[in-house]
Amino acid sequence: MKKLAILALAGLSLSLAAGARAEAIGSVERLQNEAFADLDGTSRALAPAAALHFDEVLRTGPAARLEAVLIDDTRITLGESAMLHIDDFVFTPGTTGGSLALRVAEGAFLFVGGQVEGPGGGDVSITTPVATLGIRGTTVWGGPLDGGYGVIVLEGEVSVTTEAGSVLLTPGLGTMIMGSAETVPESPAPWADDRLGRAVASVSFDAD
Repeated sequence: MKKLAILALAGLSLSLAAGARAEAIGSVERLQNEAFADLDGTSRALAPAAALHFDEVLRTGPAARLEAVLIDDTRITLGESAMLHIDDFVFTPGTTGGSLALRVAEGAFLFVGGQVEGPGGGDVSITTPVATLGIRGTTVWGGPLDGGYGVIVLEGEVSVTTEAGSVLLTPGLGTMIMGSAETVPESPAPWADDRLGRAVASVSFDAD
């Protein structure tokens, strides 16, 4: 009897976990070429207005762009051959504040913060292959660039932290990490127009 009770509880826990993952946390706003959502060994092709679910891995193909909107109005645009996972998302519709943790394993991204950041600043972070970004009221681009990894802030503040050091970026300032996660980020500085243009192009749709 005790064994049956344990099995029943285990089954309930699995059902609750599956239900949480099945709940939509956003949708595809725009799509250029192919993009996919992977979960539990299965993959589905995405299309405009397709629902996005917690724990899915979003990935884009060659020359692709994907713009996703979460239920708090956070907007995430991925460039080609990118891969993103939402590690944590705590938000109650109709409120502000909460937490959001993204992991961008490959490719370039543009992040525009939503209500989860809240008026006092929520707990929002983005993990990249070489650094962790602490987000506050932010529009920020990040991705491979000029033989390194670049991050530039258009609005708000972002702390860029590697294993070797940290810098704080404010609007119009960027940094480059020319190496691994053990490399100190370069001092914040404005980017030249050509570098900024290439960063923007990496997440821009053809129609733009």
